[in-house]
Amino acid sequence: MVVICLHQLHDNLRSLRFQASLIVLLLFFVGNGVVYSYKMDRAAEEIVRTSRSDEGRYDAVETLDQAVSAGYKIRVAEAGVEFIVEAGSDWFPYGMNLSPQSGNTVRLSHARTVNYFMRTFEVMDWSVIVRYVLSFLCIVLSYNAISGEREGGTLRLVLANPVSRGEFLMGKFLAHLVTLTVALILGSLISLAILALNQRLELSAAVAGNYLLFMLGAVSYIALFLLLGMGISAVARSSSTSLVILIMTWATLIVIIPQTSYLIAVRTVEPTGSWWEAIGEYERQYREVLVRDGVMPRQMELARADGFALEKRYAVRLREMESELDRMMREAQQRDIRQFQIARAVNLLSPGFAFQYSVEALLGTGIHRYQRFVEEGWKYRDAVREFLRVRDAADPNSPHVLFVAEFMSTEPLDSHLIPRFQLGPVSFADGLAAASVPLTVLFLEGALAFFFALGAFNRTELSAT
Repeated sequence: MVVICLHQLHDNLRSLRFQASLIVLLLFFVGNGVVYSYKMDRAAEEIVRTSRSDEGRYDAVETLDQAVSAGYKIRVAEAGVEFIVEAGSDWFPYGMNLSPQSGNTVRLSHARTVNYFMRTFEVMDWSVIVRYVLSFLCIVLSYNAISGEREGGTLRLVLANPVSRGEFLMGKFLAHLVTLTVALILGSLISLAILALNQRLELSAAVAGNYLLFMLGAVSYIALFLLLGMGISAVARSSSTSLVILIMTWATLIVIIPQTSYLIAVRTVEPTGSWWEAIGEYERQYREVLVRDGVMPRQMELARADGFALEKRYAVRLREMESELDRMMREAQQRDIRQFQIARAVNLLSPGFAFQYSVEALLGTGIHRYQRFVEEGWKYRDAVREFLRVRDAADPNSPHVLFVAEFMSTEPLDSHLIPRFQLGPVSFADGLAAASVPLTVLFLEGALAFFFALGAFNRTELSAT
């Protein structure tokens, strides 16, 4: 097996086909380094600008009642691994607009400027390069791994020696795997060097850990496609037939299944439609009912006469309305997430997405990070309200009509004391748990590819007929 592996390595290095493939792969990684140097630089500039604007909302608050009526924008900054796997940073709405005042719901927005026309394009991150380019290079190297040897007559000669079919197959497989892994390492290190030289990335233990996790998924993915290619090469009558079958298989797994997943998702889960119109219409009708029922705040002097009884009823009704608005908003959010999860489940049939979802989860990005942001955003509104409630309770002169700005304390408030939103990184344990399903699928698909390749090669003829 070792001799066969070394011989195949030698052939790969001398092969013009491999040399051209290596150049193409390196160009993609150079492109990744250049693109993300500019992209991360622009993202950093916008984060600074938006952070200054968001902080200005807090700085404008001078009294407690102003803090209640103010609107706040919370966002999530870059995860820091976008050059490895973009994972929805450009299209998940990683921003929220919220207000502590009763009668308002939380509304999702985008963390940065979004060009909706450009959101349909995949950015050239490492996972895209592996998913498309490296999987195709697996086909380039493996399509004639068995059929080519059989057509050249060398397969019969080699197996006439004390070499088992399993050793022959594994020798070739390991040679191709080492070849592509070294190419992947070389390309990714070039990308890291470009990012580091442009001061867009600080090399650290965290970066090294993320790199190793990415390599774990990428090598598993490469191995799967190599085994699939060698299995089809063993089954096919000729190298040309093997190449055609592999290209069709690649197109099905990498292109057709992901395109189909969207159609299945939108047919399975009812689209949210114009949810903002439904929410706006419900709020308008509810406020009309409040006016018709006469449940509206009065002037301070009139309200004080009966202990703000009507205003407290008004606050209760606003919270009832808000509860329904929150339910409608959460339902719209959950429908979008369910559609994504169904599409994601279909995509797991594609080894490329089983690989990508594994890397996303291990690096603490993707849908899991987004769901965590959404839940923490809702909790943040409750945390701000609790802070304001405690401060209002400490003022004996306040009407204590909670979260109705004009009937809460007017005492001065240091805006720096208002809680700030912080979304910490996803722990490795949580990431590993989230990666369990896609990793299992990836390894199962790899095991199936292995047994397919071994079984096909054990049944193959030793000479072309």
